[in-house]
Amino acid sequence: MNSNIHVIICPMKNLKFWRRTINHQTFLFSTKESEEEYYQLSYELAKKLLIGMAKRSRVFCSKKYDFVDYPFTYRERQLDTILLPELADLCKGLAFAEYPVTRNSKKKGHEVDDSKGRIDYWCIYKDYSFAIEVKHSYDNFHSNKTNYESLIQRWQTMNIDQLNNIKGELKGFGEKTKGIIRIALHFITSECGKEPSKEIINDYRSKEKDILCRLHDDLKHVTEPDLLSVWEIDDNMVLENDIDGRTYPGLILLSKFYKEIQHKGFASYTK
Repeated sequence: MNSNIHVIICPMKNLKFWRRTINHQTFLFSTKESEEEYYQLSYELAKKLLIGMAKRSRVFCSKKYDFVDYPFTYRERQLDTILLPELADLCKGLAFAEYPVTRNSKKKGHEVDDSKGRIDYWCIYKDYSFAIEVKHSYDNFHSNKTNYESLIQRWQTMNIDQLNNIKGELKGFGEKTKGIIRIALHFITSECGKEPSKEIINDYRSKEKDILCRLHDDLKHVTEPDLLSVWEIDDNMVLENDIDGRTYPGLILLSKFYKEIQHKGFASYTK
């Protein structure tokens, strides 16, 4: 495995990245910024999820069945195809999908009163409970503008309208863990409206860090991502997925981690 540290400059903040090749796939990750346990575990879980999902995606490029159709080129529900089994493996089977909760918020502009909802995923990882919300968007890497409705709005909905509104309900959870950590996972499929080619792939690689800087600066006004990462999709996978005349050279994952909260089970855990 190869790793290198790369430093890029974004307005108001230095962003440091490191690149690694794992399972013959290349990834770019922003570096950790906190030594707190909740942050370290959240970072580890999100990173392992992206790596595992990339490995599972390769199954959908089958010469035996003459079949190329990747889950990350669709929406959240198709993304579940590779996300849920990987999460279940990482959590030794302790993973729920669509876990029921009540959302309740009095925040101005986001008022909710006992609205029934669901957490996309609930799991237990290394003695902590995790409540995970997932969104998927597309980003045209040939554009210098982030689409508000399909990307920024979803980031806001996930962090403000969903994860923030279930905090009170999560305190009632009774499993005996150290606490419950909320995570936002926003998967963004990089795309452009041209047929795949090596030239387009190389163009994407050259713009990769600028893309992450743009996304960081556009989303930080809602809430700042804690982890910025990208899977540089294998060249052969990109070139073979030309069914709709578009190119999908990368899968970006932006994550937000929230400090753990204590819940009913915590008292039993500490006794």
